[in-house]
Amino acid sequence: MDTIRKMLWVTAPDTLEIRETPLDAPGPGMVRIKTAYSALCGSDMHLYHGKHPFVKLPSTIGHELSGVIDAVGPEVSGLKPGDRVVPEPILTCGVCDNCRKGNYHMCRNVSFGYRKGEAGYGTYYMCSADRIHLIPEGISLKAAALTEPLSVAVHGAEKAGDLLGKTVVVLGAGTIGALTAAVCRAKGAGRVMIVDRSDFRLDLAAGPIRAEKINALEKDPVDAVLELTGGKGADVVIECTGAAVRIREALQIAAQLGTIVQLGISREPMNDYPYALILQKELSVTGAQGYCFDFPKALVLIASGIIDPMHYVTGEFPFDRVQEAFELFDKSGGKQMKLLIRYDEKTE
Repeated sequence: MDTIRKMLWVTAPDTLEIRETPLDAPGPGMVRIKTAYSALCGSDMHLYHGKHPFVKLPSTIGHELSGVIDAVGPEVSGLKPGDRVVPEPILTCGVCDNCRKGNYHMCRNVSFGYRKGEAGYGTYYMCSADRIHLIPEGISLKAAALTEPLSVAVHGAEKAGDLLGKTVVVLGAGTIGALTAAVCRAKGAGRVMIVDRSDFRLDLAAGPIRAEKINALEKDPVDAVLELTGGKGADVVIECTGAAVRIREALQIAAQLGTIVQLGISREPMNDYPYALILQKELSVTGAQGYCFDFPKALVLIASGIIDPMHYVTGEFPFDRVQEAFELFDKSGGKQMKLLIRYDEKTE
């Protein structure tokens, strides 16, 4: 039986350190998970570089993981040691107006485990029992590690409404964009186009769903979409990059009476935003933040075989080489998608 836990910390920009602490027993309503796999998220890089807008260094890091329950605290029912699970890393108060209405992703005191010293990159993870999801039979712990980003994609695609037979353009072919495009196809989109600057990411994202690829370095995305749609534009545009240029293009790409879902997080000033197009085209523009009751939907998509998360995994590293994984992702030039960190060589 382990008596210590190891957790990853960002101690300074571009510097990771694995620290050891005593392995505590879970408290009331809590479960302790022995981590099997963690997945490297593009947003982790902001914290890795010391540029996270809400977190100061030093800080723990990581929020995508899967594992096996190791211990349960008092007042926990329906869960037991040995259960294979994925945790939602979101922390909510449960008493604000949004929480009480069921919109917990909009909690007025929302936070995440890694911001409170609970690293998603670590040998163990403590989580509230009500944020635990059982992994269905047939899903490997490795594939389940991508449940969190798939839930983000599900939430974004759901915001677009009915997609049956519609033309959808996804801006960005990173993990979220790729998974969002896959969810849109699963929801019945008749035509899916993906825009990115990396042929590697475009090929990976478009392959399993037979999406049309537009490399923004080779052709203007607005011109390309209008040409492919006979000048009409897309019924739905889902922006997954947060880049100012793509956010502006979304308004130009959208068809009259179309829908735009802003899923990417912008961290730069927006200049020359063509807001008049919202009026002229009568566009519906909505945001998508995180997930809310979307983990079960994501797990169903994986269990049914509709979406295979492993298609998007491009590398795997043991925990003691986690710094190497971060450096590879950071310097990949768009030639990596999802990197996994494993904690036990014997794990499936």
